[in-house]
Amino acid sequence: MADKEAAFDDAVEERVIHKEYKIWKKNTPFLYDLVMTQALEWPSLTAQWLPGVTRPEGKDFSIHRLVLGMLTLDCDASYYDSEKGEFGGFHSVSGKLKRN
Repeated sequence: MADKEAAFDDAVEERVIHKEYKIWKKNTPFLYDLVMTQALEWPSLTAQWLPGVTRPEGKDFSIHRLVLGMLTLDCDASYYDSEKGEFGGFHSVSGKLKRN
């Protein structure tokens, strides 16, 4: 019985989160000049913009780099191997923006 109640509570909480996200997403044009979104495999609790913006000559865009810290709750060890001391699971996401 407690498992069913917990599952119901989780489902309700998930619906509330989804509804709040949809409201936020709908209002982003009023809150921000620019919003780019990318679905991640795991939640990211930290983000850091890296220095060194690249502006290719003759192009109308710039390249920015961002590091995201992932929280996997030990479910996925593909990002850091503590035995080898190696990082992995690097992904590259690109987005093109057009300014008017």
